[in-house]
Amino acid sequence: MNRRNFLALAGAGTILPSSIVTGKTDDSSLRPTGSGAASAGLNLPELRRFYHQELFESYLPFWDKHGIDHELGGFMCGLDYDGTPANTDKFVWFQGRGIWVYSFLYNHFDKNPRYLQIAGKAKDFLLKYAPLSNGWWATSVSRTGEVLNGARPDIYAMLLGAEGLQEFASATKDEQVRQMSLELLHKVFRAIEQPDFQIDATMPPGARQQGAWMMGLRIATQRLRRGDDPEVRAIADRCLDAIVNKHYNPEIGLNNEVLNFDFSRPSDWANKSLPGESIETLWMVMDEADRRKDAKLWEVCAERVRHHFEVGWDWVYGGLTEWVNVDHGCTDWSFHPTGTNLEFKDQGEYFYLKSLWALNEVLIATLDVLERRRVAWAANYFAMTHQLVQERYAQRQRGLPGYMLFADRRMIAPPHVSRQDNYHPPRQMMRNLLTLDRMLSGNPGSSG
Repeated sequence: MNRRNFLALAGAGTILPSSIVTGKTDDSSLRPTGSGAASAGLNLPELRRFYHQELFESYLPFWDKHGIDHELGGFMCGLDYDGTPANTDKFVWFQGRGIWVYSFLYNHFDKNPRYLQIAGKAKDFLLKYAPLSNGWWATSVSRTGEVLNGARPDIYAMLLGAEGLQEFASATKDEQVRQMSLELLHKVFRAIEQPDFQIDATMPPGARQQGAWMMGLRIATQRLRRGDDPEVRAIADRCLDAIVNKHYNPEIGLNNEVLNFDFSRPSDWANKSLPGESIETLWMVMDEADRRKDAKLWEVCAERVRHHFEVGWDWVYGGLTEWVNVDHGCTDWSFHPTGTNLEFKDQGEYFYLKSLWALNEVLIATLDVLERRRVAWAANYFAMTHQLVQERYAQRQRGLPGYMLFADRRMIAPPHVSRQDNYHPPRQMMRNLLTLDRMLSGNPGSSG
């Protein structure tokens, strides 16, 4: 969908401010609060129809045909644009993510028993093959469950498993599964409070990683929306403090990804920020602030979201840069995306790897802001990002149903890829559909 056409779509109460058309984001005259239904000049019914069609007529059928193991259970994400398998391995992160997606579909969109069947078979596969004899979980297994990578404790496999199990338990009212989810959450948070625990082999023991707080908070918010739990509430408090007060670096106005165990800043990480993950983390804090009815915290995080955009957006080619190391123009960057045969290298203050998942987080965060505040910057970033995802990452113009997940600065799609994403795109579409429903009804709130 062309950006100009997308923004110009007519609709009652959807006149686009001229400042957004010209790209100027001085929104001093666009401060009134409200549901945001008229805030962006976007045709909200048309946008809702687009997401609904993309999710239910394209994305989910693609996974049903190519990525779901209907025989053994679980998800195989080693797929080309057309669904051709590159491998049949089952990365454990993707199993918990898939369980969450199909359970969320059941809980929020359609009580279709097929969704629970898919989630349930994946849950059974995950719980049978992911746990190791030492009490931790493997990182990846084969299609039939043989451990392929289990040398290190993988806390993200366990946290994503906990999120998926929690959503599944909500759908099935299975108290045993809900308890498993909570046990995984508590086990991980006991571990990361130990000064000798090493989250990632690339970091020293005891290092704090923002991603752990992000996932802990997300699980906690979803649990607390369904009922109070003092122990989970304590984890949410701990995560909020770490994200908002510790990882935030006021000198550069950005969140640092890695801190020392005592929350001091390591010299080689002090000016580094991962804009996409920080935006993802901040919309999750905003959701928790909404649950707590803490307007001040919500506003603080919305403004920090904006700053991460302003620093991280590539104004030459578009898109969000993967990393920035402020004032360090000779930084050597290298990244091998999990489950792919790609490798990206760069040098400079910015690492211009472009990821679809980061743009999915932009689309969630900006629409969340627009739901509550009529501000041009959020409308502008939403519109630019929507255009970019549809014109560069979606491969429908080539007649293919899949997406490009990772790209260089110019975002030129390779002819073939070896991975599709069963979590970030459908999560973004589902959350934005729920947000749009509230905007259209005039009842702003949270999608949970």
